[in-house]
Amino acid sequence: MGSQDQHRRPDLRGAVDAALKAQQAAIDEAAAPEREARDKQAAADAALYGTAAWDALGDRRRRLAAAHTARQGEERGPDAA
Repeated sequence: MGSQDQHRRPDLRGAVDAALKAQQAAIDEAAAPEREARDKQAAADAALYGTAAWDALGDRRRRLAAAHTARQGEERGPDAA
């Protein structure tokens, strides 16, 4: 009986893992339009850096723009400069 349990568990774990991955993929897909719009706005705000329009942005939008710029730098890697 013990050996049967060991043979079944990987299948159950695999099924659970697959179900969780599918669920997360569906969540990510549903959130994609909002995330893309937020990233687009942050990029547009970041482009305003050094202008009077940047100074007019609220603190939250400036922080989001700065975080977006930092993420972009991380994605490009250290050799992108």
